[in-house]
Amino acid sequence: MVFLIILAYLIIGFIEIVPLVKRNQRKELVLYSVMFGLAFVISILLSLGVKIPSPAKAIEKVVLTVLGK
Repeated sequence: MVFLIILAYLIIGFIEIVPLVKRNQRKELVLYSVMFGLAFVISILLSLGVKIPSPAKAIEKVVLTVLGK
């Protein structure tokens, strides 16, 4: 399963990153790479059976802080 995830991410990464490099879009490339890397790590951890906590509580705290409640 891990091998398939790595293969899929390599293919998708190549398809998505090459045009960004050719168009010299540095900021978009950095942002895409960070998000892509996080998604990759989470996918690998899930495939290995690692339980990842839900971010719902943290998001709720941020929203309540912003709204002032």
